[in-house]
Amino acid sequence: MSVLVRSLVVAALVAGCAWDAPPVEWQPPAPIASRSDSMVRYAARWMRGGSPEVVVETTPVAAEAARMPLPVSACPGSMVDTPAVRGTSWSVWWQIRPDSSAVLLAAARDAAGDIVKRIVVDSVDVALLGCARPRPAVVLDSINGYVHVSYYMVAPEGPGVFYAHLMNPLMPQFEAPLAIVYGERPVGVALGSRGDTVVVAYEDPNSEQGRIAMSVSLTAGHLFEQSARLIPVSTSSQSASAPQIVRLSGTELWVGWTESSASGNAFLLRRARIVPR
Repeated sequence: MSVLVRSLVVAALVAGCAWDAPPVEWQPPAPIASRSDSMVRYAARWMRGGSPEVVVETTPVAAEAARMPLPVSACPGSMVDTPAVRGTSWSVWWQIRPDSSAVLLAAARDAAGDIVKRIVVDSVDVALLGCARPRPAVVLDSINGYVHVSYYMVAPEGPGVFYAHLMNPLMPQFEAPLAIVYGERPVGVALGSRGDTVVVAYEDPNSEQGRIAMSVSLTAGHLFEQSARLIPVSTSSQSASAPQIVRLSGTELWVGWTESSASGNAFLLRRARIVPR
């Protein structure tokens, strides 16, 4: 994506900074797990059955990256994968250039797990950070087959959280990335997708304490309206990190995250109803 096009995106963001009346109706956040060990990460899974419930698993921080499979030349711990949809899955990872900047790559895999196609998601990174960068997020939509990717990157026009999608796996490239929010602090991101609804949850790069926010698109990722671009999720004064889209189904959304304090970590879950304005 050219610097000119990305600069026009920046101008559009500045021109429409109001975000009143976001398209979500929240319930209060609820803590559902806690541990005195602060060096732990939570992972939540939605279990289907007679009475659906959220199952929370814990993983030591040191082991989190080690369990991720790595393609050749990928940054350790940077690769993320989707479940297979109609026999195809997708992987996304950071690949470092000789000058220590990076390119974000995506690959389609067949049922055997072999890579059948590689596509560049974004190539304009200017941060000479090597592999010291947050892991991206990727979702393969089971309804329309779109591939959605979100990530933190230092672009020529500024650092921040970006988003891109691929509508047709036969296309040679992703659509031009969109800026979700600009900010100096490298942050983690999470994604959810269900047809026309796409949710990007992220650690706010402009929050010193650490909070979780999200952006919502009701047009399959083609546009993130200003009223839905910066929606607060976490509500307490504790440091919040590691957002997760635990469930997105119809108009129902569940977002989880970790809050850290001197006494340890806790996992909180917040439910919302998506209401198009």
